[in-house]
Amino acid sequence: MQKYGRLTRFLVMAMSRHNLELVETTSDRITILADFPNLKPAPLFDYWTNPDLLTKLWPPAVELEPRLCGTNHFSWPKQDWHLRGRFIMFDRGKTLAFTWKWDHEPIDETRVTVLFQSIPDMGTRLTLHPRSILEKLRGEKDTGRTRRRLDLLLRKLQEQA
Repeated sequence: MQKYGRLTRFLVMAMSRHNLELVETTSDRITILADFPNLKPAPLFDYWTNPDLLTKLWPPAVELEPRLCGTNHFSWPKQDWHLRGRFIMFDRGKTLAFTWKWDHEPIDETRVTVLFQSIPDMGTRLTLHPRSILEKLRGEKDTGRTRRRLDLLLRKLQEQA
């Protein structure tokens, strides 16, 4: 925690206001927990794999092949930004893993694993594990970007769900 200083303290405070928890912070691994007390795992999974639901959360345009080895493409036409990847694990309501890489950034592809666990009050605990090979080499700058992007996505997801 001390390694990241002000950025980590800010993220931990921001996440706690939205029932998010930054569990682990090192230069090559982040774990984020988020609880969704009123949403079961399968419908929450759909927020990550249904284009209509995704556009409510983050990108204005989404193209998906929601299946194992399917592709994903998020875009922001006004900025000419494109985020592309593929699904590498796909088990509805249990596990989702995908890659993403921005067209306009030289950083390596990031792999994100999302675990969906039922919790006693008929809700879901979401666990995110983003990882980029170059984050280990470049340190806080790229890890911080990944955290900020996921924090934004999770905040909007909690508002929608």
